[in-house]
Amino acid sequence: MSIDHIGRQFIATGYGAVTHTTISNNVFNGQSTYSSVPLCAATCNSCQYWVLILTGNGDQITLALNYFYYTSGRGPHVGGTSGYTQKIHIYNNYYVTVLGHAIDPEVGANVVAEGNYFNAVTTPVLAGVGAAYVPTTAAQASACSSYIGRACQVNAFSSSGTVSAASTSALQALDDSYVSGASVMAASAVGAYVQANAGLGKVN
Repeated sequence: MSIDHIGRQFIATGYGAVTHTTISNNVFNGQSTYSSVPLCAATCNSCQYWVLILTGNGDQITLALNYFYYTSGRGPHVGGTSGYTQKIHIYNNYYVTVLGHAIDPEVGANVVAEGNYFNAVTTPVLAGVGAAYVPTTAAQASACSSYIGRACQVNAFSSSGTVSAASTSALQALDDSYVSGASVMAASAVGAYVQANAGLGKVN
């Protein structure tokens, strides 16, 4: 299944398994005069907090080529229920003006995030208890080859917080063909591509 070119915010998988699903080419615009919860940096900062919550037991989801801007959390939130597991591949997304956190790996989560561009993101990856592999160096990108059969693409950061998320257990969990066979562009090309192709009314 593919979910693409939509304008809707807030995707939640629930607790059953969502498998073989790609969420791509969407615009998640959280800009608002109202922040729905006080968790938005503890104040109303005009940025929506709830974006994606991927919590199903056995979720197998790709999140690619999406445009996230003016949000402040859960882009996505993954996991959170003891005994449940999720396998989430996040690549070539463009995060802009995220006044909180973007990726939030909690218990049960296995997340590989590569080739994303984080522009003015306070906390690109929240330090949760889930497993996340988010390469920030060429050496970390090269290390992917031992697990998924190819090098990862390094993530790029501009005016954003630092990232320390190099759990190889996430790579071990995502040794599936949909990850190894993904065509992932360099992060430097993501901003222009996503802005030109994501959102309603664009067919590509």
